[in-house]
Amino acid sequence: MRRYPLGDTPLLVSKLCFGTLTMSPLQTNMSPEDGAALLIHAYEHGINFLDTADLYGTYPHIRLALKEAPDYIVSSKAYCYDEETARAALERAWRGIGRDYIDLFMLHEQESLYTLKGHEEALIYLEKQRERGYIGAIGVSTHFVRCVSAVHRFPIIRVVHPLINMSGIGIQDGTRVDMENAIQNVRPYGVGIFAMKPLGGGHLIAQNAEALHYALNAPFLDSIAVGMQSRREIDANCAFAEELECGESLMEPLAKRERRIMVHDWCEGCGSCMKRCKQQAISIVDKRAVIDSEKCVFCGYCARSCPQFCIKVV
Repeated sequence: MRRYPLGDTPLLVSKLCFGTLTMSPLQTNMSPEDGAALLIHAYEHGINFLDTADLYGTYPHIRLALKEAPDYIVSSKAYCYDEETARAALERAWRGIGRDYIDLFMLHEQESLYTLKGHEEALIYLEKQRERGYIGAIGVSTHFVRCVSAVHRFPIIRVVHPLINMSGIGIQDGTRVDMENAIQNVRPYGVGIFAMKPLGGGHLIAQNAEALHYALNAPFLDSIAVGMQSRREIDANCAFAEELECGESLMEPLAKRERRIMVHDWCEGCGSCMKRCKQQAISIVDKRAVIDSEKCVFCGYCARSCPQFCIKVV
C-alpha cells in the first residue's frame, strides 16, 4: 500500500489507518488476542498506521500486535488539560503499548481556539517530550471546523485528526465544504491531516464505496482512519484503497451491514450518557436513554460514561 508523509512530520503512513475503536470495549469488545490478530493481518496487507485513544482500552491489543508488527506507527490521544494530565496519559500510553516512545500523541476532542488556549500547558509538556525523543509528533482530534481553523496559531500542533466524510455527518459547526476549506487553509503550514469517520460512524455503510472513494482521493488528506472488525473488511478496504479490480466487488457485501446502538433494559435514565454526547443524540424519556439514530455517529463514548454499563454499539 502506498505511503505518504503526514504533513511535515517524520512519519510516513499508509493511506489507510486502522482505527481501533471498533474492537474496543466501547463497541465489539474483542479480546486482545483477536484484536491483535486483525492488526497483524492489516499490517501484512500494507497498513502501517493505527489509531487508538486513552479512552478506548485497546492498548493491550496493540501491545500484542507490536510483537509481530513492530514497525506500526501508533497514534493515540487523551483528554489532557495541563502538564499533570498530559504526563499521566502519556505514561499510560507508553506502558500500555510496551514502548517508551509513541509516534503521534494528540489532545482528544478539541473544539476551538479557546479550548486549545486552555490546554496549552498540556501541549507545551508534550512538546518537551517530543524534543527529548519520546514522541514523534503532536496533534489534536476534533469534530469542529473552528478548531481546525485555529491550529496554525499553535506551531506545536503538527497533525490534525478531523471528522470529515462525503456527507459532512458529525461535523459540529459547519458543512463538509466548511471543513474542507479549514483543512486546506492549514495545509500550507505543513500540518498533517488524517481523517476520522469517513463512513460517518456507520451512516454511510450502504454507500461505502462512494464514501471511501471520496476520502481516499481527497488531495488534502494524508490518511484516513477506518474501523475494521474482520479480515473480510480489511481485505476489502485494502483492495479498494489499492484500486485492485476485486476491490469494489469485495465492498458490496459490507454495504449490507448495519450498525446500531443498544440500550439495555436495566437503564435507569441517570442522564450521564446524555451529558457526554457531544452530538446531542441522546435524550431521557420515561427514565430511559433514547438514541436519535440520525444524530448518533456510533462512537460509543456514551458507553464509557454509563455507570450501569447498559449502552453498547453493535
